[in-house]
Amino acid sequence: MASSPSRITTQFTRNFLRSLQRLNRRHNSADSPPPTRCRRYRKIKLAAYASMASAVGTDRAWSRALLWRIRTRASLHRVPTKSRLKRDGKFRGGRNETNRGWDNTEELRKIVPGGEAMDMCCLLDETAHYIQCLASQVEVMRNIADLFSSSSN
Repeated sequence: MASSPSRITTQFTRNFLRSLQRLNRRHNSADSPPPTRCRRYRKIKLAAYASMASAVGTDRAWSRALLWRIRTRASLHRVPTKSRLKRDGKFRGGRNETNRGWDNTEELRKIVPGGEAMDMCCLLDETAHYIQCLASQVEVMRNIADLFSSSSN
């Protein structure tokens, strides 16, 4: 069952706004200490990913993997930085062209949730859908930020 992008965007927006309201209620309660900026950032990021994955549902492998990761409270997958890659010995300035395609595939498997267990065809399909959802997520978050920044002026 293929879902339309507008339905996913609408569902994501609804879920994300509810999550933000819950976070804001917890933040404003008298008995809770104020969270640090970094902790609040992580909670908002987690709410955005959870809202996106639940809007997509279990039709996609990346959303199942992301929901499982969130449920088990594992940290979200981070894209390796150049400094971390240099330290781990995996980054090389001049790469051999014959290994470049394989390296890119392995990097893609690390970035897409659940990509480690996919064949190339499924990986590309899941990646395309994941990118669409990330683009929708960014658009919704920009609209929310614009709405609140214009209403506060």
